[in-house]
Amino acid sequence: MVSAAGSDATAASDVPSWLLRAKVLAPEPPAGYVRRVPLLRRIEGVLQRKLTVLRAPAGFGKTTVLADVARDARDRGLVVGWISLDGDDTPNLFGSYLAAAFEHAALDLRLLDAHDAWSSSPAVQQMGMLARVVELHAEPCLLVLDEVDRLPRRTVQLINLLVKRAPGNLHVAMTFRSDPGLEVAPHVLNGEAVVAGPEHLRFSRADIARFFGGKLSRRELVAVEERTAGWPVALMAYRNLRGRGAARQDAAANRFNENYVGVCLLRDLSGEDRAHLLDLAVFDWIDPELVEEVLGSGDALVRVASLTALDGLLLPVGQDRAVRRLHPLLRDYCVGLLAADDPARKRSLHSRLAIALARRDHLTPAWRHATDAGDSGLVGELIERFGAFELWLRKGVTLVISAGRSLTPEILASRPRLELLQSMILRMSSRFEEANALFAAVARRTEDFTRDRDDAPVGGLAVDRFFVEGVLAGGGDGLQPEELDSGLPAEGSATGDEEAVAPVVACARPILLCFVCYERARFEESRRHGLRALSILGKDAQFGEVFVDVCLGASAMAQGRVQEAAEWYGRARQRARRSFSSDPCLTVSTDVLAIELDLERNLEKPIRQRTLHSLTEVRGVWSEVYAAAVAVSAELTFAQHQRDAVVPFLSRAVDEVRATGIESLSHHVSALLVYYLAELGRSEEGERVWRDGGLARDADGLLDFDRQSWRTMEALSCARARLLVGLGEFAAAEELTNRLCTVASESHLTRTLLRGLALSMVVTMGARQPDRAMGRLVQFLRLTRDVDYVRPLVRHREFSRTLLRRLVETGANDGLRSRAEAMLTLLEKPSTGAAQIFSAREMEVLAGLRHGLRNKEIAARLQMTDDGVRYHLRNIYRKTGSNNRRDVARYAKSLNSRF
Repeated sequence: MVSAAGSDATAASDVPSWLLRAKVLAPEPPAGYVRRVPLLRRIEGVLQRKLTVLRAPAGFGKTTVLADVARDARDRGLVVGWISLDGDDTPNLFGSYLAAAFEHAALDLRLLDAHDAWSSSPAVQQMGMLARVVELHAEPCLLVLDEVDRLPRRTVQLINLLVKRAPGNLHVAMTFRSDPGLEVAPHVLNGEAVVAGPEHLRFSRADIARFFGGKLSRRELVAVEERTAGWPVALMAYRNLRGRGAARQDAAANRFNENYVGVCLLRDLSGEDRAHLLDLAVFDWIDPELVEEVLGSGDALVRVASLTALDGLLLPVGQDRAVRRLHPLLRDYCVGLLAADDPARKRSLHSRLAIALARRDHLTPAWRHATDAGDSGLVGELIERFGAFELWLRKGVTLVISAGRSLTPEILASRPRLELLQSMILRMSSRFEEANALFAAVARRTEDFTRDRDDAPVGGLAVDRFFVEGVLAGGGDGLQPEELDSGLPAEGSATGDEEAVAPVVACARPILLCFVCYERARFEESRRHGLRALSILGKDAQFGEVFVDVCLGASAMAQGRVQEAAEWYGRARQRARRSFSSDPCLTVSTDVLAIELDLERNLEKPIRQRTLHSLTEVRGVWSEVYAAAVAVSAELTFAQHQRDAVVPFLSRAVDEVRATGIESLSHHVSALLVYYLAELGRSEEGERVWRDGGLARDADGLLDFDRQSWRTMEALSCARARLLVGLGEFAAAEELTNRLCTVASESHLTRTLLRGLALSMVVTMGARQPDRAMGRLVQFLRLTRDVDYVRPLVRHREFSRTLLRRLVETGANDGLRSRAEAMLTLLEKPSTGAAQIFSAREMEVLAGLRHGLRNKEIAARLQMTDDGVRYHLRNIYRKTGSNNRRDVARYAKSLNSRF
């Protein structure tokens, strides 16, 4: 795995479906809801301005009013996304709910090409992607964010960015009690925002009269207005208490501002009703079946639901009125009261609720409740029940990280499987030395992973050991299929206590073998294990299914089985979008592999340089995918953008990868840098990079499958051969390319073989051996009759065209000649990459830059205004990823020889 760099992503898909619905559904109107015309008039036009804010203390009805606005917009057929926010909504979790809100609002996220993103940071990228979907939708869209002040500061900053950069058809409405740090004033000054405060949200006398159904006398109306100051929640409580006598009613109203929950809502409850309410306060969401299991009966829910004093405060979750939730203020107060009155009862309820939620596979809430119970043993037991591999198998890295938040030294003590989980989390937090040291310590304490704690079954420990070892290495480096085969319990061998982990072992064995055999270029074995894994994976292992699909697709790609690769990648992308739409790492991973397959077939699509760079900024992915992302980004940067820009891009990638301590990946990215340095005629510089990186020089080391993946072997061998050509060492280069072609052929590595043949053409042409070069070309053309991986010839266009012309002129057999003619036609076509990226007008501005013209000269030449030139220049800067005129001018000059 590439480092997650302290990622705090949590899989939204781990949240119970009814809980998720509650997050993204506007609440239903409370009984007796009164529409207040002056307030609605104040905020009307919510779909004509950028931002609408309702700012007031708790109980002013902010949520209810915006829910009314949202329902009205939705009834008119508009897209309306709603999110009820909480203090735990980190940037990545906010992004997950943002995706869920728009999906629920029936906004088609498939409108978005996955490469459109504002930034490479997962949370910002995700937000940008969704904003782009809104923009493509074209019709007005409303996003409602309820209780923004509950959010962490980093998430508030993300919302600032969202509002600032929102497309013109996205309108945001939000509520908060006190300013959370949002930049509202500039939008107000620009006439793009309106703020409704407490003075607008208070009930007027006419509103109060209608709220009480016209049943108040004039005197009562004045008294209520004076005592409540028009505070909506106070009015609700006052109305619920009405009829209990003037004295009690006045006392409740007088003390409301001090603590309306404790005084008004709870003072008149019987001890039994109060106890039931406090019990229910421990539940985040009150599901009748869950209440029945945790409390042993449904009496608490029935009794509390019947209390008139709580009307409007026991809220339905969306349209499903069977599931309720206490008003957050009421719940917070009651939880605090329970902690003070009966802390043992509170701990017991949290424990029982944790167990019940875990039984329903709602893992993150279960761990949180076990933590709230103060029961470290229970927290450890609930997480250890799954372990690192099974958590990953279910929801990927995000669930692993979520579990890690609950781990403490006390929980980790004497639990080897949880220490392995912690080792994995340390690695993903870039604490590489600590991660490796902890792994080694666990190995010593468990006698090389042969003894779990308290003589527990070792099947789960063995699985977690190999899985985490692979994570620490960034892939299959150091893991051999034979080692896995002997180290993992055989399928069906579990007895006694081992049966509890038997399903995990059964899944782990074929999945890990599929992965390791793939990296070692043992593709048929990998395919066999992968198909076996898919046949036994359960419905709770959706992430594992995506991973196996990717492995099988990559194996087919390496062997040149194009259609099969496309089908596996398509399955992976579909599963990822259906089940993990809020996981940007997984989405980008599947997109990268699809781009790579297209690129091998020379189906090159123009991609913005900034977007290409963003593909390599996603953390937490398999190092093989990361390496593919770097290679794809480098090649398209070199081909479509400024050629020299590939060097600083790859230099940064080398520095970042070296910091991870993943040797194979570091070698891979360093090899890519050397390759392009040689392509740019900077071979001496490439030789220094090779030497400083400690990269292998002899063919045996370069072609070694035992210590590196086939991708790294390919990258190192191709880069070394290209470097040797640049240094004039043709004999060594020819020997290496011959060995590479032999190894690739024996391993059925069709992609590598085609790359090796194309490089061999370059080597033999440089060594003035045209006949040998022609032989390699003929081999290449014969292979590509079945596999259309023509990109290697495109990479070496000048040599390829020379040889193809000669082949056509020499009178080769008809089949070979027609193939050569088709290839020659392809190579002699000018690339259209930049022309597709830039508009015709932008190309004209680039032509002016190429000739060194100033803005005024370009404007005169094109009969434009200076502002028009500057407008097109800004677009060019954005599309090239450049930020100054000098770089763009250099890029424009490079276009002259390519178009």
